[in-house]
Amino acid sequence: MITVEYNGYMISDYMIINSLDRGIVSPRTNNLKKLGTARGERYIGYTSGVSKIVMKFTLISNLVEKRRELAGIMNVLEPARLIFSDEPDKYYMAVPDKEITFDDNRRYGTGTITWVVPDGLAHSMATKQFSAAKNASGILELTINNEGTADVPINYTVKHNHDNGFLGFVSDRGVLQTGKNQEVDLTPYAQSEVLINTNTFDDWERDTSVHPENSGKMTDGTLIVGNVSGQNLLQLGNGGTNSNLHGGMISIEVPPDSEGIAGATNWYCYFNAWFETGRVAQVSSMSVNFLDDNNNLIFCYIIEKNTLTSNTAHVMMRVGGDSIKTFFDENFTPHNAYYGYNMFDWPRGHCDIVKEGEKLSGYWYGTRYSISVPELKDRVCKKIQLYIGQYGTHEMTTGSGFRSISFQKTNVEKWADNPNRYPNGSTVEIDGKEGKIYTNGILRMDDEIKGAQYFLAPPGQSKVQIYHSNFSVPEPDVTAEIREAWI
Repeated sequence: MITVEYNGYMISDYMIINSLDRGIVSPRTNNLKKLGTARGERYIGYTSGVSKIVMKFTLISNLVEKRRELAGIMNVLEPARLIFSDEPDKYYMAVPDKEITFDDNRRYGTGTITWVVPDGLAHSMATKQFSAAKNASGILELTINNEGTADVPINYTVKHNHDNGFLGFVSDRGVLQTGKNQEVDLTPYAQSEVLINTNTFDDWERDTSVHPENSGKMTDGTLIVGNVSGQNLLQLGNGGTNSNLHGGMISIEVPPDSEGIAGATNWYCYFNAWFETGRVAQVSSMSVNFLDDNNNLIFCYIIEKNTLTSNTAHVMMRVGGDSIKTFFDENFTPHNAYYGYNMFDWPRGHCDIVKEGEKLSGYWYGTRYSISVPELKDRVCKKIQLYIGQYGTHEMTTGSGFRSISFQKTNVEKWADNPNRYPNGSTVEIDGKEGKIYTNGILRMDDEIKGAQYFLAPPGQSKVQIYHSNFSVPEPDVTAEIREAWI
C-alpha cells in the first residue's frame, strides 16, 4: 500500500490511497511560425506548463475529524514537499489545486486531490558533491555528473588556502565572476594582515574596567570557554554580585603588525555569536567593543534582550567620537529559525564590522549599515573587549556567547579595493538557485561582477573551470553541489 507525506504530515495515515496519476511529462506547448507561402510551419521551440498529480483516496471511520485535520494540513501558503513511498528518494514541491472533492456516506467516503507541481519536477532527497581538480592544462576544473533529466542549479563552496581577490566559474553555458580580477595590480595584497584569529580566547584577559558604552553594565563577573555540541563557546561563568545588569568582560590589545606598529586605523572584524532563547522570560546582553589608546569607545555592537514579557531582542550599533550615539537599532525574535529573522541562531551567527577612515559599518541580516564620524577618521583601535551580562537573578538566554572572532588590519581607504577581499582561511559560498554570494556566511552581493550568469548543470556530464587571482597559491579548495531533478 502506498503512503504519502505532505509538508511533514503522513496524510496516508488518514486515508487509503486508491490510485495515483503522475503522468509522463508536464503539458507541452509547441511554438510554430508560418513563413511565407512555404508548406507547413517552422518549429521555433516549446514551453512546458505545470504538472499535475491526481490522487484518489478513501476515508474510513471518523470522517468528520479526519476531514477537519486534512483541511488544516492542506492549508499551505506556498508549495511544500510531497513524497510518495514508491519513490522515497524523491519529492515534489506541490500545492493542492482548486476544490478537493469528497463524497461520504457516514461510514466511509471517497475523494480526489489534484496536486499542482509549479516547477514540474521531482527533486532528489539527497544532494551530490563534486570536488575540483587540475586538468591537463593545470586549470582547476569540476566535472559535474547530473543523472537526472532536468537542468539544475549549482551551489559552490570555495575554501581559501591563500589570500585571493577574484573567482571565476566558466562553462559552455555562461560565466560567473566575483571580486575584482584587477585587484592584485591595484594594491599589494601584503598591505592587509590578520592580527587576531581565535575560537579559544587563550590570549584574552579578564577586564573589570568600566564598560565603555554603558557604565551601568557591571564587569565584576567572569567569562569561561565551554563546549556546546562540539564547538567552543565563550559564555558567562559567574555574573558577579550586582543586582542590575552585571556580567564579565575580557579584552585583548591589538598586536603589532609585521612592521611593528600596534593598533589599526582601518580594520575589518568578523565574529560569530550565538543568541537564542529557550523561554520568553530569558534575558541577557552581549557586546563587542573597540577602544582607542585612551580606552575611549570607537564602536560597540550590542545584542540584547531586556524584556521578560515578550520574545523580543534587539541589535544596536553605537559609535564614539565627540559623544556616544546610536545609529542602528533593530528588533528581532531570538528563536531558532534557520533562515528566519535571527541571524544569531545556532546554525548561523556570522557578523562583521568595518572601519574605513571616518566610515564605520556593522552587519545585520544581509546589509551593512554605516555612519560617518569625521572625528574618528584617524582614530586608532588599540583594544577589543567582549562582554556578556545578565539582568539581576533572571534566567539567561539559552544561547548567549561568542564562538570566534578575527581582526584584520587594512591600509586602504576603500574596502572595494582591498587586495585581501578573500583572506586565507575564508569561505565563499554561492547559492546558484537564489543567485546569492556569501563570504564567511555574510551576504556579499557587492562582490558580484556585472553580467554574472548563474548557469545550470544540464543532464549528463558537464565541465566548469575555476579561475582565481594568480597570487592565490596554493589554490583554493572548490566543491560543487547539485540536487538532481526529473521532468
